[in-house]
Amino acid sequence: MRLMKYSLKASAVSLSFAAVLLLLAGASPVQAATLRISAPKVQLELAPGASTTGEITVENPTEEDTRVRIYIEDWVYAAGGTGEKIFSPSGTTARSAAGWITFSPAEEVLKPFGRTTVRYTIQVPPDAKGAHYAVLFFEAILGVAKDEEGVNVLVSGRIGSLFYLEAAGSTVREGRVKEVTLDPPQGNRPLEIKTVFENTGDTDITVGGNFLVMDTDGQIHARGDLNRIYTFPGTTEPGSTQWVGRLSSGAYQVLLTYDLGKGKSLVEEKSLTIP
Repeated sequence: MRLMKYSLKASAVSLSFAAVLLLLAGASPVQAATLRISAPKVQLELAPGASTTGEITVENPTEEDTRVRIYIEDWVYAAGGTGEKIFSPSGTTARSAAGWITFSPAEEVLKPFGRTTVRYTIQVPPDAKGAHYAVLFFEAILGVAKDEEGVNVLVSGRIGSLFYLEAAGSTVREGRVKEVTLDPPQGNRPLEIKTVFENTGDTDITVGGNFLVMDTDGQIHARGDLNRIYTFPGTTEPGSTQWVGRLSSGAYQVLLTYDLGKGKSLVEEKSLTIP
């Protein structure tokens, strides 16, 4: 849910985003309304010029009438590769899909434990290439509270349905591992695998994969999954994976397989020496 604080004596607005509903720091408790949606992610591959329709069910699981406002924005991954997202007004990012999407209704009052259906249409431009992104937000006014200064504020929460839209036949899913650094285990410090990945294509890539640590005879001494790195086209992001275990002194080879999705992968091999 996303929290918004509207001061009734000023026009300034303070925004924050969280996965769960939190009350504003210093504000008096209010009735905690929330929303549920049937499709937190819409991921489609459509031909340029094509259109499609879909539905998202919105539920009010509370005992209160809840007014819901529905609107669309852009989103991108924040720098750092963690998957954290940044939201901005529609049409303000290079790969915005906000202009491709229409929906109805734009506002609804949900009865206690009621639900409604939001219908959307996606129209892909004939010249579309690569992947584009948007988020359909469902925002509910939660109540009135007082902030730390005693000012009445309106508290609202929102939850979003993320759209990942690809123009079929034009998407390039490519990238390269720019750097791999191995920090050997020492004392209580685990083995750390640091990766820097560059997304050279025109679609988002969530890089996963696995690793093997082998001795010179090919015997496997450690294995595990690589933590995911979330990237947008044209970005270079870091990732880090730790393995908690012990390796005897000696020379090893670390085989790293990076999964780029849709059957594409990269393989790297690095030497590791344990003193």
